[in-house]
Amino acid sequence: MELSRRTFLKNTALVTSAFIVGFYLPVKASAAEDTKETNRLKPNAFIKIDADNTITFFMGQAEMGQGTYTALAMCIADELDAHWEAVHFKASGIDPVYNSVFGPWMLTAGSTSISTKQLEMRQVGAAVNLMLKKAAAARWNTDLSNIKTHNAEVMNLKTGDKFTYGDLVSDIKTMSIPQDPELKALKDCSLIGKPTKRHPSEAWAKVTGQAEYGVDVRMENLKYAAVLHPAVFGAKIVSFDASKALKRNGIIKIKQIPNGISVIAEHWFQAKEALNYIDVVWDKGEFAKISTKDIRKEYDALLHTPGASMRRDGDTAKAFKEAHSIISADYEFPFLAHAPMEPLNCTVHHTGDSAKMWTGGQVQTVYQKVCADILGLKPEAVEYNNTFLGGGFGRRAAANADYINDAVYNAKNEAWPIMTLWTREDDIRMGNYRPMYKNKARVALNKHGDITAFEAKVVGQPVVKDTILGFLFKDGVDWAQWDGLTDHPYSIANHDMQAHSPSSPIPVLWWRSVGHTQTAPLVEGIVDEAAYKAGVDPIAYRISMLEDLRCIKLLEDVAKISDWKNRKKEKNIGYGVALVKSFGSIVAQVAKVKVSKNDFKVLKVWCSVDCGFAINPLNIENQMISGINFGLAPTKYSEITIKNGEAEQNNFYDYLVTRISDAPDIQVSIVNSGDKIGGIGETAVPPIFPAVANAIFDATGKRYHSLPIKIS
Repeated sequence: MELSRRTFLKNTALVTSAFIVGFYLPVKASAAEDTKETNRLKPNAFIKIDADNTITFFMGQAEMGQGTYTALAMCIADELDAHWEAVHFKASGIDPVYNSVFGPWMLTAGSTSISTKQLEMRQVGAAVNLMLKKAAAARWNTDLSNIKTHNAEVMNLKTGDKFTYGDLVSDIKTMSIPQDPELKALKDCSLIGKPTKRHPSEAWAKVTGQAEYGVDVRMENLKYAAVLHPAVFGAKIVSFDASKALKRNGIIKIKQIPNGISVIAEHWFQAKEALNYIDVVWDKGEFAKISTKDIRKEYDALLHTPGASMRRDGDTAKAFKEAHSIISADYEFPFLAHAPMEPLNCTVHHTGDSAKMWTGGQVQTVYQKVCADILGLKPEAVEYNNTFLGGGFGRRAAANADYINDAVYNAKNEAWPIMTLWTREDDIRMGNYRPMYKNKARVALNKHGDITAFEAKVVGQPVVKDTILGFLFKDGVDWAQWDGLTDHPYSIANHDMQAHSPSSPIPVLWWRSVGHTQTAPLVEGIVDEAAYKAGVDPIAYRISMLEDLRCIKLLEDVAKISDWKNRKKEKNIGYGVALVKSFGSIVAQVAKVKVSKNDFKVLKVWCSVDCGFAINPLNIENQMISGINFGLAPTKYSEITIKNGEAEQNNFYDYLVTRISDAPDIQVSIVNSGDKIGGIGETAVPPIFPAVANAIFDATGKRYHSLPIKIS
């Protein structure tokens, strides 16, 4: 990308002692965005250099453990030649300069932070570095070729004289910013492409407890709120009696808010306990009659009716009529909770004509606007402070802003700042789940065992409809229904793929790896069945169906590191493979699984990943390990079931997640193809579902098409 053609840089002196640079890049607008807005150029990264040589990176992306702060800071620091351990991070405020690639909002999602920001960060660092060199050359009255930078210092190679970057602040504040800075060759980078541990200012702050998460926010006169929510989805309050609760110690106020009844107290546990003393009459509505079996019955019926077309090409009817054999499979995937480790929280202080809020959010702009709308303010009157996130997985980008709504209504027109803290039971029982899906797949094979046609039907609630990403719901088809299915990597001539989008009072939301959670097990499951039907090795079969050389090389790599060809045939032990393209990257996995009676254990996973180029190989390895372990939970344990309109699961004792004892040995291989850089945070999750299921088949001869897998 040529900086001179597509971008410009702008400097602004915010204070007399500092220089701040913002890098501008056109942001693609959504269809609903105003035309004038689309023509604006928006800076999306900042560096601050103080006179004392303190360098601060302002980050618009949320840090929820995925390594964004470190990776993006590496990109700036490498080009800037700043001392790595001396830099500082700061979460930015709300500003269009930090908007995401999805649209005019600050949003951390879709594994896009590093893939879409790394080049921009490098260009910012390179531009400022060149300015510093020019400023020093002017002071020393020497040629630019005599100037070198290292560890936030500028050196005169002829005289040995030095300036710190801070010494040159006043000079560069008035300089024109270069529009075409030369970037370092990747081989010459000292940080980029090298395994790099988390930046000390992030890692040690977390280890020592100094890092501020939403639950850590403290201030003078802070009060706490807990909320009594309905158990049945869609239930409404008819009446309530809080007289007994009001008599308890520490209780300040009890009030009804749109989502329930709020108790405000001096301490949070006082507020939580008082909820037990509120008598409520609920109108539970018709959904109180609904259970999972009823939803399953509804979805089964839809599977047998025509749906909205997701993909149709070729002549599937002819292909199935002429097929040598046909494979059919029905799949079911349950509702899933995100269950982040840090409970949902938000602190709000309403001060009349302005407000402040503190929370760890993935969609800062939206949450700021929600707060402003409820309080009757303009968004700019709300100061948004984004903390570290104790896990997100999509939950802290809630489309319905449920926990934010609670917090703002609790604090509205109150004299104190109020922290609203949900219990884990609130979160797990209140919804915003990965949707439940019922799917059907069918493939036609010719006499050689090649797949000649692929039919699929997906039934599940839409996650993007009526949200800020509503433009991804088109012609009755939801992004999470087709992603990874209609664009699967295999060469198949004929397709007929359809979708149904039923509605429900149960709130649903994007979940780590979004649609791939239900399309990956379908695609990689049915392809694996075809391989065995054809009598061909599963990896060789996949390679024979691929044209994408990156996919082929990745399968060859995972076969090599797992010693696939020499795998031993052992009793009750099986090996399964899966390949998934998602978020611009490709991941192939081989799982080794041991089955015993009615249980199974994933012993080892070999994982090959190609994200184009590894900015930080160590972080990529960590994210592969993270994603695999995260994905094992819904493979073996996790599910939300509904009974009489309520979620049956409450907390980690019955909504099971991966334990340390479940964690397999994981070996990661990174393939740098040199292709466009893709995402990492979500990409290891989808392949583990089918890899394990395929390994269980290899061990037992029985196919499991639904998750979680329950050995029988």
